[in-house]
Amino acid sequence: MSATTLPAPAIRRRMFSRTQMKVAVTAMWCVIAFVYLFPYIWMVLTGIRRPVDTLQMRFLFTPTLDGFRSIFSEIGFQSYLLNSITVAVPATLLVVAIAAPSAYALTQLRMRGRMFLGGILVARMVPGIAILVPIYLAASRAGLLDTRSVLIVIYTAFNLPFAIWLLRGFFNDVPAGIREAAIIDGCTELQVFRIIMLPLVAAGLVATGVFVFIAAWNEFLFALALTQSHAATAPLSITGFRNEYGVQWGPIGAAAILISTPVVVFAVAMQRYLVRGLTMGSVKG
Repeated sequence: MSATTLPAPAIRRRMFSRTQMKVAVTAMWCVIAFVYLFPYIWMVLTGIRRPVDTLQMRFLFTPTLDGFRSIFSEIGFQSYLLNSITVAVPATLLVVAIAAPSAYALTQLRMRGRMFLGGILVARMVPGIAILVPIYLAASRAGLLDTRSVLIVIYTAFNLPFAIWLLRGFFNDVPAGIREAAIIDGCTELQVFRIIMLPLVAAGLVATGVFVFIAAWNEFLFALALTQSHAATAPLSITGFRNEYGVQWGPIGAAAILISTPVVVFAVAMQRYLVRGLTMGSVKG
């Protein structure tokens, strides 16, 4: 029996059932979104509440900016932010600059690099704590402790394997015939890579840069072990928000907002390229 021949009560029941399903699905997604967004919401509330409001979990309160004023006037949080920018941006650029030609060579040039690729993956899986002591001793002997340079080198080295693996999928999506046609037309290998390949995988480069920047910006372990005051980054500064009166919840929330905001803004601004790049790299690899 078709929908047009169903009695009116049956049609209403079917429509009501569909409406219930839509409401249930919408409610489910709202709950999931709330669960994922609640930590960020609580962080924002902590940054604009008085400590007593945070401890008593009040959702109705008078907003205050005392936490923001405190981290800039008393702690000098701006220097930590500057260190994070000075470290994360060069590390991201270096990783992308090195990973792009490496991934191109491993895919388009058909090099015998399967064992090399396996080594890259193993290097990415090594936990940082396992090699922290050798890195600390090497940096100490080189006189690089508490410098931005050592963090740039470490972040570049640790994020490079991930970037090569990610970009490898993007370069694999480019048909080999494009390179062969360019070579026949007289292009050198460098010209093929710079003029033809890079524009084709631009979305993949942006996606890789976003992930590398987030990893470098949020890194904590090596910043804690290799820096003290001169090159300390923004995530490391939060460990100092404790005094003889207890934890300074207002400054912690304000600092957390300022640390996470650049990452959120950067990811949202690059969202179109990020989604396109991830979709492109997932076709084959």
